[in-house]
Amino acid sequence: MKTIEIEITDDKAMKLLLDMEEMHLIKVIRNRQPLSELRKQIKSPMTNQEIDSQLNTLRNEWRRDI
Repeated sequence: MKTIEIEITDDKAMKLLLDMEEMHLIKVIRNRQPLSELRKQIKSPMTNQEIDSQLNTLRNEWRRDI
């Protein structure tokens, strides 16, 4: 199963997509939040240094397991 994002340029296209959804060929996902909106929901934003530190820690763990 693959997920793609499309832009509807004509109402007829939306009707076709909904018809395909009724035939269980696809699933229409509406109101997807842009990443910029998701970032605003973060309760404790991290500084660039904190992000770098966490990434380095994670990378070091990966190297140990290999």
